Amino acid sequence: MLNKKEISVMRCIYSLCKRNNDSCIVSNQYILQSIPEKFKLNDAKIDAILNQLQYDGYFECTKSERKNETVNVISLMPKGKAFQRELLQRRRELVNNFFWRMIFAAVGATVGFVVSLLLRGMQL
Repeated sequence: MLNKKEISVMRCIYSLCKRNNDSCIVSNQYILQSIPEKFKLNDAKIDAILNQLQYDGYFECTKSERKNETVNVISLMPKGKAFQRELLQRRRELVNNFFWRMIFAAVGATVGFVVSLLLRGMQL
């Protein structure tokens, strides 16, 4: 399961790759500009996240030089192509889990109320 930083980096890469036939050339600076500032990432952390995502099978990444700047040449793999669907399934699972917890909480409260009424009735 990806953490929030990995998800934000993967969203940036996924959107670029989908516009360019499932591959892209992107610099770490562009990724830094695309993700929210609250994560406070730097080049080293971006490289670490890219390596983790590559290891998890989301894409293939190769470092290259372009105009005296290091860039990442990225090609999505099948797991990376299904990234958007994975996010949607995670959201559905979260909503479903919340729904069932609310149902069980309501049932528990109702049973507790009925039991308290029965016990109060026995005391009279």
